[in-house]
Amino acid sequence: MDRESKGLLVEDTRFWVVRPRIYGGYVSGFGTLVGGTYIGVDVGKSKKQSRTFKGLEVPPVVTKDVPGATFLLHAADLGSLNITSPIYFRRLQVGQVVAYDLDRDGRGVTFTIFINSPYDRYVRANTLFWHASGIDLTLSTSGLKVNTESMVSILLGGVAFQTPEDAGEAPAAVPGSAFTLFSDREDAMKHAETVHSFLLLFKESVRGLSVGSPVELHGVHLGEVSKVKLEFDDRMKDFRVAVEIRLVLERLR
Repeated sequence: MDRESKGLLVEDTRFWVVRPRIYGGYVSGFGTLVGGTYIGVDVGKSKKQSRTFKGLEVPPVVTKDVPGATFLLHAADLGSLNITSPIYFRRLQVGQVVAYDLDRDGRGVTFTIFINSPYDRYVRANTLFWHASGIDLTLSTSGLKVNTESMVSILLGGVAFQTPEDAGEAPAAVPGSAFTLFSDREDAMKHAETVHSFLLLFKESVRGLSVGSPVELHGVHLGEVSKVKLEFDDRMKDFRVAVEIRLVLERLR
């Protein structure tokens, strides 16, 4: 390094080899086909000097000089997401996935996402995130409804987020905060309401009833079935069906 570059050698400075790369919707380093490979540098903000660095396997998607905030998302699996998969807020792309890794216990995947400024201020402590990949089809009495964030999310996958409007004003999320990544918008919105569990016991047949079946009152959806299992009543010497339901009591005004 030149003597004038001494101020760049701080602890969080990152180095990587720039060469042609294609992954997801991200293309980089094509200029090296003519000029040859070289080492790229992303200057850190630390005040502590360093002389030893570990080169990155892949170049950073977002450099340190880009304003915004980083958050973590926990999911059961990778799904269709990849590095550079877009993040949407009200169908406007406001960020992207910058990294992912398998959890230490092997039971899930943790994504690192970056939300560009000034959109990072819309991430609140009670904000909900969900997979926005592919096409969401809903068939009801109103007809067929197709819902998707964008053509990019269909091809490359994506994440969307929203803060429940009737959940009250929550404080802004601290950068680095962790959230759950739900499978879809409907699943995410279920967790915006307080859910109460009840156990129902049936002696008659419950044929056709399964996990996910709706619980309704006067045609209004109040919840769903979460468990169905057969139990033996030792006192009565007979079988009964135990059905666990989850209800949103706030829907009863």
